[in-house]
Amino acid sequence: MAQTVGIAMCQAMIEYDQGNYDQAMELLYPLRYRIVDIGGSDAQRDLFNQLLIHTALKSDNKRHQKLGRCLLVERDSLRLDSPMTQRLQQTAMALHL
Repeated sequence: MAQTVGIAMCQAMIEYDQGNYDQAMELLYPLRYRIVDIGGSDAQRDLFNQLLIHTALKSDNKRHQKLGRCLLVERDSLRLDSPMTQRLQQTAMALHL
């Protein structure tokens, strides 16, 4: 698991921390459906999804930004009336996607 998910996750967090959001997104997105393989609680998996959304919205790549909006719509349907999701949706709308 460390080889297939853990290393890429660590690399993505380093890229994110350094402001390389495009590269972080390229590393994170393929892990989206594999993150359940490493276990953890729903809250821990939600944290991954939040990182994915933030990364997508901060990316300069318009495709990533649009994906971020799609992920927000998905999150909104799963977590109704979440103030965090509503704030992130406002941020995404400000990007004029």
